[in-house]
Amino acid sequence: MEMSYSVVNEIMNGQRPLTPNSALMFEAALGVEADTLMRMQLKYNMQIARGDKKLADKFNKIRNFAAIL
Repeated sequence: MEMSYSVVNEIMNGQRPLTPNSALMFEAALGVEADTLMRMQLKYNMQIARGDKKLADKFNKIRNFAAIL
């Protein structure tokens, strides 16, 4: 698959993000559509971002400011 075991392992364990290129390699190897894999990566990224307290604090500041307008 032209991808080292360690890279595959890191992707599978959430230690490295899936890229469009790696998604296409998984598609070729496993028959799972790259688009589906990329949507899964996006959902994972969003879940991590929503759990970030610093980012949540920024969102609250933005919401408060927007409510004033």
